[in-house]
Amino acid sequence: MQIFSKIFSFLSFSKKNEITSGPNNLEELLLQFDLPKKEKSLKEIINDYMIKETIVAVEVDYLRNCPNTKFVGTHKFKDHSGNVYFDWVPCSIRPEVVYCSYGKN
Repeated sequence: MQIFSKIFSFLSFSKKNEITSGPNNLEELLLQFDLPKKEKSLKEIINDYMIKETIVAVEVDYLRNCPNTKFVGTHKFKDHSGNVYFDWVPCSIRPEVVYCSYGKN
């Protein structure tokens, strides 16, 4: 048994290869912030765009299955004599409309 344990311990220590995949301490992590940003290739940019388009399509499809959002809005109007009136207006809107038009008005 001792022979097997010696062979096993020898093999495990001789094949010890550390693969560094990232910063190992705080100093290495802080040094990464000073490095120039890696430029993306055209293929990576296209891949990122396709992933974003897929996520947006899934989100819109999910929102189409949700019920309408209902709320009460206000409407401000003036009559001929200049008096200002407010009226309560019931509103109903589809969730995907809000999602698709966010930031476009």
